[in-house]
Amino acid sequence: MATSNQRHVVQHPQGGWAVRKPHADRVSSRHQTQAQAQTRAKEILSHGGGGEAVTHRRDGGIRQSHTVYPAVVDWSLLSPQGHVLFYIALCPDSTTKDIARSIGHTERQIWNIIQNLRQGGMLRLRRNGRRHHFTINFDAPLLHPTIEELSLRSLMEGAVEQVRSEVPDICQDANPPGQLP
Repeated sequence: MATSNQRHVVQHPQGGWAVRKPHADRVSSRHQTQAQAQTRAKEILSHGGGGEAVTHRRDGGIRQSHTVYPAVVDWSLLSPQGHVLFYIALCPDSTTKDIARSIGHTERQIWNIIQNLRQGGMLRLRRNGRRHHFTINFDAPLLHPTIEELSLRSLMEGAVEQVRSEVPDICQDANPPGQLP
């Protein structure tokens, strides 16, 4: 695939491996292993419309190159905020990484959505050490003027109960045991 959209996996000068866009001053991300960096490069390209993931050896030579195709985006009734709320309602002990992988967004996008939902009073955040725990405020009103008389409870509670009854281990399916989160 001849494209200008590339990400290079290169050795980071301070240790580990980095994902770098050609001609960029800074790296996109830094990882402990080359495999982790390759995975991240492919995620970035997939969400960015596709491109070429180029992995370099320690000496700088090209080790391999992979064509990454754009992520298939299905039409959805819910906005990204709705996806995050619904996922947290189903799997309240999820991390931002779990949410991002399940919904198909970056962790940074998820964190921005979470902050937006907190400002709207729909989501509460509690910290336990370095870990964030999220709680849905089911009594929060919906913010759009056409449905502002409804609360999250009226929309989500029944759907969450139905999903949990039909797929009781849905949170475990999102991150199967033995698979890296």
